[in-house]
Amino acid sequence: MILIYKNDFNIINFKKPTQLFNKIIFLLILIISLIIPINQCQSINTNINTNNKENRPKLKFNKNGKFKIVQFTDLHYGEAQEYDILNLIVQENVIEKELPDFVMLSGDMFSAYNIMTSEEYLVLWEMVTRSMRKRNIPWAITFGNHDCEGPLGGREIVKMDQSYSNLSLTQENIDPTIPGITNYNLKIYSSDDTSSSISSSIFIFDSDLPQCNESGSWGCVDAKQVEWYEKESDQMGGGGGGNISSIAFVHIPPVEVIDLWNENVVKGDFGDKESCCYYTDESEFVSTMVRRGDIKGLYFGHDHKNDFHGVYQNSVELGYGRKSGYGSYNPKYLEGARIIELTEQPFSIKTWIRNVNGELETQQTHYPNPYSQSPRYCCTHEDHQNESSWTLFLIGYCSTVIIVSIIFYIKRSKSNQNQSYNLIQL
Repeated sequence: MILIYKNDFNIINFKKPTQLFNKIIFLLILIISLIIPINQCQSINTNINTNNKENRPKLKFNKNGKFKIVQFTDLHYGEAQEYDILNLIVQENVIEKELPDFVMLSGDMFSAYNIMTSEEYLVLWEMVTRSMRKRNIPWAITFGNHDCEGPLGGREIVKMDQSYSNLSLTQENIDPTIPGITNYNLKIYSSDDTSSSISSSIFIFDSDLPQCNESGSWGCVDAKQVEWYEKESDQMGGGGGGNISSIAFVHIPPVEVIDLWNENVVKGDFGDKESCCYYTDESEFVSTMVRRGDIKGLYFGHDHKNDFHGVYQNSVELGYGRKSGYGSYNPKYLEGARIIELTEQPFSIKTWIRNVNGELETQQTHYPNPYSQSPRYCCTHEDHQNESSWTLFLIGYCSTVIIVSIIFYIKRSKSNQNQSYNLIQL
């Protein structure tokens, strides 16, 4: 096992490319992205073989009634070669320790703004999937906001993944009425070898949508996707007495994650001090999960320094993963992954963080504090929905600073007066 420390960067001098050529390329990509809307995972024509779809593995609880998932999020392959090597070390060390039944790649696998050709995707995908392929561990993907900023669109990336290995369980949404490409449901079957019944499932949502508007300029989940989830769950027996307990993955967090931090006991850190989330008023994404009671856990990434999790409204656990890759901006702690272990009967979720060194991390407990709450405000570019909340937060913060300053000034003035009085007596 290879150990990685933050101080190692001072020794080996790993720096992001700053050469003039790379800057020029980046500026050209930026200009093109302003002209052509390639930041969403839209379709681009390529010639990728997708015939390799037979003999996909079947997800199943083991004989002990357990099912373990490793969530890698924000790997950002393609940022720089030295970072890609470090990403491999993260994946190797985590998977070696955990030996999961399934790996979820929950978005921003690529820093696609640095990828120039479709051939580069194939080279990077060999690295992304190497640790799973060598151990015959199945995986699936959903998209983040950076995966489709290069030459390949979302459907081409899905086809590349599906054709690359039979271990890929990634599916493509082909219903034009449902926004997003990677909306699908993976069934987890019973541990009973004599039964073919479904014991649980994994809902996967695509949040890299072009029509989010003010809901979330980084991405969102649409009401049509929520309708699809309800129909899919009903077909499995959920929402009507015969509940199938499931979990879900998406890349962009919903705004309720801020409510979770402000109002509940959680484990982990709000290192970014804000959430680049999306509003769910129209889609009712999280409230539908709470109402139905079938999805017991929703996990996401995107905000690299956030890694907290907790139970929202005594119903569904909301949880950030741990940023897994070395590209883009750093997490607050060591790179790693969130581990999610499901118990079949009775259904339960246990989760923890395993870092790049293979170490199990103990996350700190955060208690609600009415005097230091985060504003219910997504860091979207066009955000006007909760301007009043943000304004009140700033007013409260500034007022506190002013009051403390006045109190300090008064105390200091009294102290100076007392000193002057003592000098006069002398």
